Amino acid sequence: SFLHYQKDAPGCKVSMMYPSYIKQHDFDSEQTRFAGKYGLYLYRDGVYDRSDQPTGIPALFIPGNAGSYKQVRSIASETSELYYDKILRESDSQNSGVRPIDFFTVDFNEEFSALHGHSLLEQAEYLNDAIRYILSLYPAARKSQQTDPSIQPHPDPTAVIIIGHSMGGVVARTLFTMPNYQPGSINTILTMATPHILPPAPFDWQISKIYTDINDFWRNGYSQSAASQNSLADVTLISIAGGNLDTVVCSDSANINSLVPASHGFTVFTTSIPNVWTAMDHQCILWCNQLVKVVAKSLLGIVDVRRASQTEPSQKRMTIFRKMFLTGLEDPVEPEANKPKIDPFGIINFGKASYQFLNMGERLVLNGSVSAANVYLMQIPPAAPLSTLNTFSFLTDQPLIKGSGLDILLCDVVTKEVHEHNNKIDLSANDLTLPIAPRFSCYSVSNEASLVPASKSDIKNIMHDKPFNFLKLKVKELGDYQYIAIMFQKELVNGFLIGEFFDERISLMDINTSMKDLLMDGIHIDAIPEHIALVSTLRIPVIDSSLLTYKMSVRRTGCVDQQIFAPFLRQSISAMYESKFMVNVGDSNLNIHGQAPFVTPVSAPNSRRGLELQFWMDPTCSAPLSIDIELDWYGSLGKIVMRFQMVAAAFPFIIAIMTLRAQFREYDHGGPFLSFGHGLTLFIRQTFLKFLVIVSLLSIYQSITKASKTYSLVDLFPMDYASGDMQKAIKAKSSFNVNDTLLGNQDPFFWFLPPMFFVMSVGITTFCWILLSSIVRIVTFVVVFINRRAKCVTRLVIRPSENKASVLLRRAVTTLILFILVASFVPYQFAYIVAFFVHFISCVWSLVVARYGHKSSNTQESWDRYHYLQSMLVLLFMLLPFNLPVLMVWIRNMSVHWFAPFSWDHSIMAIAPVIFYVEIITSGSMLPRSTGSNSRAITGFILFLITVYALLYGVRYTYLLYFSSLGFLSWLILLHIRESLWIGKTMIVYFQNIFKFNKKRS
Repeated sequence: SFLHYQKDAPGCKVSMMYPSYIKQHDFDSEQTRFAGKYGLYLYRDGVYDRSDQPTGIPALFIPGNAGSYKQVRSIASETSELYYDKILRESDSQNSGVRPIDFFTVDFNEEFSALHGHSLLEQAEYLNDAIRYILSLYPAARKSQQTDPSIQPHPDPTAVIIIGHSMGGVVARTLFTMPNYQPGSINTILTMATPHILPPAPFDWQISKIYTDINDFWRNGYSQSAASQNSLADVTLISIAGGNLDTVVCSDSANINSLVPASHGFTVFTTSIPNVWTAMDHQCILWCNQLVKVVAKSLLGIVDVRRASQTEPSQKRMTIFRKMFLTGLEDPVEPEANKPKIDPFGIINFGKASYQFLNMGERLVLNGSVSAANVYLMQIPPAAPLSTLNTFSFLTDQPLIKGSGLDILLCDVVTKEVHEHNNKIDLSANDLTLPIAPRFSCYSVSNEASLVPASKSDIKNIMHDKPFNFLKLKVKELGDYQYIAIMFQKELVNGFLIGEFFDERISLMDINTSMKDLLMDGIHIDAIPEHIALVSTLRIPVIDSSLLTYKMSVRRTGCVDQQIFAPFLRQSISAMYESKFMVNVGDSNLNIHGQAPFVTPVSAPNSRRGLELQFWMDPTCSAPLSIDIELDWYGSLGKIVMRFQMVAAAFPFIIAIMTLRAQFREYDHGGPFLSFGHGLTLFIRQTFLKFLVIVSLLSIYQSITKASKTYSLVDLFPMDYASGDMQKAIKAKSSFNVNDTLLGNQDPFFWFLPPMFFVMSVGITTFCWILLSSIVRIVTFVVVFINRRAKCVTRLVIRPSENKASVLLRRAVTTLILFILVASFVPYQFAYIVAFFVHFISCVWSLVVARYGHKSSNTQESWDRYHYLQSMLVLLFMLLPFNLPVLMVWIRNMSVHWFAPFSWDHSIMAIAPVIFYVEIITSGSMLPRSTGSNSRAITGFILFLITVYALLYGVRYTYLLYFSSLGFLSWLILLHIRESLWIGKTMIVYFQNIFKFNKKRS
């Protein structure tokens, strides 16, 4: 436990937190087989929580990759403070079913769940066991708290609320696919900065398979009936993304609109959430106080202790989540949601109260002070085509919450009969009754207002001042109401209020420019709009790519000193809930997020193409806005590189393979084995241009083809001889989606990305070669310097002769021991690292031999062998990223004394080709030339096949690059064995003895 001081502006309020984490020791090996690896804790705040037992509603926090269980502190502490300091003091809080939330959290020992699929599955299995244990705690705990037997006891919990950060959100969705999942035990998931669509580092085949399985499960789960085992009918999922500041997880991967229907979940960015309005990095999203307050309020808003699920029904949960996390300015999901939600207000009788009727279409502008009991009545225009005024907009810096003294009402004139009928209803709280006065029956729509950030000329920070309230109503949705009444029950001091009816069609401007014109000339507009209104909208359909960023400059001259508020804007897209507010707008950046690559686009409800800019400006000033938008080339390049990070692993591997192909071709035709640099030059000069043309054509075809286009062997090679069922089976197993290949690009404008990345990959590959070559030469220099006597160097070059049979025996024993370790204790990735360093040592030794063996007759052969080993060292270096992550996971498990094997990571077949190849290389023999046309053809075909496969699937399924290289190493082993005389004779004798033994037995 520790003391934490938190200062809140204004007033520097100091709140003290005494966090404690109570380990659940009863959740032991009898409850789960991972009790020795993970731990379960109950969070308690010493200021508010007086009991060490769960007393409220269960919630479970799941940390992400290398995350700590203590990261739950901010959300849990804020939730406790909100409940005990505010909600508990409300009179009807206990009757409404609201109770404190018990936050459980799990200690994964900061495990790398993003790098290892097996660890992710272990976490999911453990969490399902933990949820079953958590639910088992409540029957006894609630029974001990039941002091009054006359009160009806609440049902025991059957479900747990889940909060997941980063990969913790993926683990949360994996829970439903595990065999030990208890149906109905989870109905609400809130994820933060979670890569739902694509794994952030697909170097492990198992984690890619997990993503495929859970995404298929979630896409199909909402179509199942509620009684089905795989049904997700009662599950709601909210994904909160950090935006551009999150450089760890691309926020495009947090978009769940392809997994979850809009009725059960959505993706929202922190820049859209009211009173947050700012982007966040990967860790800040857990402790940012503005966001934590909203999360705490939403969690307490959905709980209901009177229900067994401990939460409200899914439809009401979604209503609360939309209210808390969305701006309210988005288009509604359902058409009937267009109608404003009204609350009964009562009968207003005007006597001594001051009231004023405004002419139809007259704008209401109040700036300064207004006395109490003032009412302004604005007549609602008739619907089109009788009137062009189709929208009402309202902006004020005053609060519109209950009891604030300012109300926006929809009113009808009341006849005598209606008035007598309404007198039967108790409306005393809102009745300004006088004997003789106009009478109106009114309903409040103040709760329909949306919060927008305050914008004044002296404000630079979006959170600097109390927010404005904005209300927008469609005339056609107002029904038969005759007036909108702006009513002051308290005095307005130093505030402003603007309300008007306007023609939204005039204030809407579409910029239909082409991408070419946008890139070359930009967008320059001198007047937005021509007819000044409180709100104006600018739509730019061509700006719809998340790979480009723009610089925007907005100016309004002529009324800076007279304007009531400074212009501000909302940038938004309809594909998902991403909004960005810019106050006191001037120079700023425009960038959006969108669909992740390799994902079939799913149209959101009311989706429109392009970017939408919504401007608020003081309509009392006649000066229009001017706007300039230009492409930010540098920023766009950064976004492109950040989006396709896996290209840095896949495309340089392809360049290395094609360089090896050029080297082998020259060597097999009788020439020397070229150095890697000369081979790369030869590849660039002879093949690279043709290769870029082919890649460009493939990229163009992918970008103009429908994303859902699939092919199979049946489509490419008609099989008339096969039955219908057989054709369906072959098609299902051999089908592939065009969208899964190359970069998964779906925008024809970005067809140039693959060839551009290949040009960049040449530079990356060259850098890797120079780096490795420099290290080898430095180590060689150090070795020779240490052995600076000529005789010592000679001993390094000319090794003493050794019995080849003993060498074979020693290597066989070493290999056998290594295989036994891989099969039983260490993962094969550890053996790969050992093999890499052994090959590095062989490369150093070959350079020593080539440099200091010049007096011998085989100087060229020595340099050929060094160049060969050097090129293979580059290839093995390219494969290091596929093995290091799992090795890090294994070392972390060793540090927490967890020695359970990783199953697949102990596969001997995944490392045997590498081990055998390195063992053969250390003997000092050079790769024999393939003099036969068949051998040369097979070598070229294998390298070509690897190139094509890596080109198509290397970015999407990066882990396949490692396994494809195993086939190439196996072929090299065969080439070495075929020409190795002593190994060949040994193998011949071995097979002859087996043949004789079998003959005797027969």
